[in-house]
Amino acid sequence: MALLLLEILKLLSILACSMIWPIEIIVAEAQYVYKREAKIEKDLLSKLIRSEMPKSEPIFAFAKHFQSHMVLQQSPQRANVYGFSSEIGKIVELQVVVYPTLITHYYNTIVQPGSANGTGVWNFILDSFPGNTAVDIYAISEVGTLALEDILFGDVWICSGQSNMQFTVIQMFDAEKEMAEAKFYPNIRLMTVNWNASETPLDDLIKIEENWTLPNRSTIGGLPNTHFSAVCWLFGKNIHKALGYPIGLVASDYGGTHAEAWSSPEALAACGNLGNKFSQKPNVNWTDDQPKHFVQNRIDPDANSVLWNAMIHPLLGMTIYGVLWYQGESDAYGPPRDKYNCTFPELIKDWRYNFNKASHGQTRADFPFGFVQLSAKAADPSISVGFPDIRWHQTADRGYVPNPDMPNVFMAVAMDLPDFISPYGYTHPRDKLDVGTRLTLSGLAVAYGKSELYQGPLPVLAYVSPQGLVVDYGKTWSLDVRNWDGFELLCGTRWTETRIIDTNTSYLILFNEVCGKEEKLSALRYAWRESPCAFKKCSVYENINNLPGPPFVAFAKTDQNITYFTFEGPTYV
Repeated sequence: MALLLLEILKLLSILACSMIWPIEIIVAEAQYVYKREAKIEKDLLSKLIRSEMPKSEPIFAFAKHFQSHMVLQQSPQRANVYGFSSEIGKIVELQVVVYPTLITHYYNTIVQPGSANGTGVWNFILDSFPGNTAVDIYAISEVGTLALEDILFGDVWICSGQSNMQFTVIQMFDAEKEMAEAKFYPNIRLMTVNWNASETPLDDLIKIEENWTLPNRSTIGGLPNTHFSAVCWLFGKNIHKALGYPIGLVASDYGGTHAEAWSSPEALAACGNLGNKFSQKPNVNWTDDQPKHFVQNRIDPDANSVLWNAMIHPLLGMTIYGVLWYQGESDAYGPPRDKYNCTFPELIKDWRYNFNKASHGQTRADFPFGFVQLSAKAADPSISVGFPDIRWHQTADRGYVPNPDMPNVFMAVAMDLPDFISPYGYTHPRDKLDVGTRLTLSGLAVAYGKSELYQGPLPVLAYVSPQGLVVDYGKTWSLDVRNWDGFELLCGTRWTETRIIDTNTSYLILFNEVCGKEEKLSALRYAWRESPCAFKKCSVYENINNLPGPPFVAFAKTDQNITYFTFEGPTYV
């Protein structure tokens, strides 16, 4: 620029001395020359800078959870395979090579604009492949080629919730046996999503903790609360052994979190759960036991929808068979407890709607949803609020699933599996083997239509007779009564304990003369305690699969001076 100024000064001097042009014209010409040359110099400098700056590489990638060694959903559903590209409007080709025949299936699609500025999305709905089909997949564009190898078709299950789902194989009873035998199940494939939260819905996972892998001692035996989920593994292994085809397990869980964090804004609004926005709680210690992402962004992992946004929303497009859920401990106190009978069923409805929509209808709109009813907690027989309320609300206040409010839902009862000396705290019992077995029985029956006795005894009717209060369990179960306690009657406004005085294989009789003369018998409940019994010593079981009867509560009705209880509809507490 200094040289440019010198040239202009020379021009002014020559023109002024020759007196050829008036001084105004001379100044105007000088200004024009300065601006023109300055622009040329600026453009040259800009070009030089651009030529020296590194060029950004074009984006072309699978979504993070599409990896080699994974399981894709088998027929009759069709798997979705998708990813991202900066080449919007360009063609992407997909090749699926089937082994051992080497038959190749070809697909083409166009990169569509995505939600992120400048990044497009591409998606393929594959043909329907039967279970045990093995393939390699290649995605090809002008940018390059991506490969997924050693892919199997089977059933894909997502396992989510809080710490008892996060609770890893290495922490459970018989962990050594599970880890040693894991290598014998190469057709079960595992992936664990990293803890993360977001204030907005994400199209891709922020990070994966454990990539898709085959099970072995190290891949299912990671550090406590890292990988792999014990309940998820046991269910997947049992289902694989029973059905014989590959099972893909995606663990996306986070300990100590509320259901509201896993719920979409629409699901929360349906239950009036509009508080607890994206808070930055001052009492949260952002440096102790918090992932770096949370420390940097100050995102409260319990805030509404933040785990849904980061750990579930990115998975919606993947075709899945079903979901497993173990959560509720964090909702057992305060306002979340009293809304859980809406929050949880609405979460199920909303997940089903969004998985079905995002997968272009390939994930069933009523996919199977299984959960673990809350286990025991403290060794205090006096606590009758919190956990008992959540157990009841987990069934939409009916005591059993599936039911009209929760179709195609199954559960495992776990209240009789306390572990008061667990080194991980009594909220985290180590007996996950029984949980896995019970969840498998109900899953085989409800999710796969197998003939299984999958739930413990639940009464069909109870009534006051001259012999006492008869609790009739009908013809479905053969009762195994292991102790004579656990039942309570509501006398006016006070609950009082009563005892079993007689029993056979289909009914039991309770002593009902525990109410005062002025007290009306108003309600009946069973196992309504935070920790209702010793290990596998609750009162009522069935004889075939040794399943415990679930807790229940029912209010009395009177007809022609007969006091009775029914168990058909919901009972709100």
